[in-house]
Amino acid sequence: MILLVQSDAEYEIDLRAMVSAFFHGEKVRTAKPEEVAEYRKTMFSEIRLMLTALYDDRNTSLKLEEHGHVLYSAYVYGDYKDRKRFRNKLKLAIYRLLSEYTGRTLPWGSLTGMRPTKIAASSLAKGKSKEEIVENYMYTYDASEEKASLATRVAMTEQSIIEEIDPIKDYILYIGIPFCPTRCLYCSFAAYPIHEYESEVDKYLETLKQELTHISFMNRHRRLVAVYIGGGTPTSLSEKQLAQLMVAVNETFDMSDLLEFTVEAGRPDSITREKLEVLKKNGCTRISINPQTMNSFTLRTIGRAHTPADIKWAMNEARKVGFKNINMDIIAGLPGERLVDLEYTLGEIEKMMPESLTVHSLAIKRAARLNQQFDDFKNEINKDTDKMLSMAAKWCEENGLQPYYLYRQKNIAGNLENVGYSKPGLECVYNVLIMEERIDTFAAGAGGITRLLSIEDGEIKRVDRVENVKNVDDYITRIDEMIERKSQGIAGRVLL
Repeated sequence: MILLVQSDAEYEIDLRAMVSAFFHGEKVRTAKPEEVAEYRKTMFSEIRLMLTALYDDRNTSLKLEEHGHVLYSAYVYGDYKDRKRFRNKLKLAIYRLLSEYTGRTLPWGSLTGMRPTKIAASSLAKGKSKEEIVENYMYTYDASEEKASLATRVAMTEQSIIEEIDPIKDYILYIGIPFCPTRCLYCSFAAYPIHEYESEVDKYLETLKQELTHISFMNRHRRLVAVYIGGGTPTSLSEKQLAQLMVAVNETFDMSDLLEFTVEAGRPDSITREKLEVLKKNGCTRISINPQTMNSFTLRTIGRAHTPADIKWAMNEARKVGFKNINMDIIAGLPGERLVDLEYTLGEIEKMMPESLTVHSLAIKRAARLNQQFDDFKNEINKDTDKMLSMAAKWCEENGLQPYYLYRQKNIAGNLENVGYSKPGLECVYNVLIMEERIDTFAAGAGGITRLLSIEDGEIKRVDRVENVKNVDDYITRIDEMIERKSQGIAGRVLL
């Protein structure tokens, strides 16, 4: 256990994120300075480290103790109430203390948060050069040159896509199908085994059509530029059900301005030739077929019902049907896998050569079985995930795939990242727009999160989230409430 002692809780989230980056999976407790004596008396043997931050309007003192012995200390100068100026200095000081103690550096340095590209995007808007932006990442956050360059390249590509979008006239649509053939070891999404919910699927689709009709009406004077059907696994629906959904989307929305129509066909064991033909016939332009790994043993470990041969078959069928923009997902750091295993996966993927490859770092999410059974797998999880990411980045470069979007999750060890690579011109527009929150996203289905921008004088002032319930049965019975939430969200925002 690590005890985080603070005289003020203003920066607790930042400090927790920094501690978790170095000590992934370790329990962190918080205390006020006056509570430390009681902790030492009752829980001394359980406290591995104690990190203390005592704030002041002139300087803040930091201290790192191990079993009562002070190992490192530092001061951060400035008024801690001035969050804009103080926050990065504090995080950098904490990062350096923990780095000194552990003997480790993190590729992103002190930089936490979901969207590290935001800094580069802001700098590009101010006219900064690529070299200046990379230097800023390295100086301000102690980020490595590799990560600084990656963030900058991604931001430059995103900028070229965002420039073509009008945040007032345009919007994008997400449709959630929360059913899967099986539940994966690492999954924390609202996804339900379809064999247990077969009797509910038709009712769910009918309810979904109601919500889609309402979304279309609310946006009747706007342009729909991207549709993304995800989940779950949309292709876990039957051919008939999938066709009903695709026809409903085409009949409900004006698709004439659409730049892209993506459907997650993620699980190869859920794909048939007939389903692929349904997608193609009804305007789908981009699909994902997601192996996660091409190693049979790992697939069994993580709860996937398909084999590497199934992946190859699905890709071959998709090509025969005529799909020319296919994404594949892989995960670096899966239990039991080493660099050589990822190298094999990349070699097998090269034979199929998708137009894009999304490389995820393993995230141990709270609601996932992997977290609940962490003790069973902790010795099988590779500590060299960043080397795997570098290997994948090099492979993508050699095969003509460029990084175009990047995000992080708080449950990734070492604050690592997920990166989407694609052939130039085949970037997923939806991924970029949802990540950068530069456009309204309307989400339909259980667990969907609508994001509505408030814009004043051409500037985005805030993004409001309108959430649907996650439970399938609740979604079906409370659809009127879901629709009303969206209406209220639209009424409460500003577009000037």
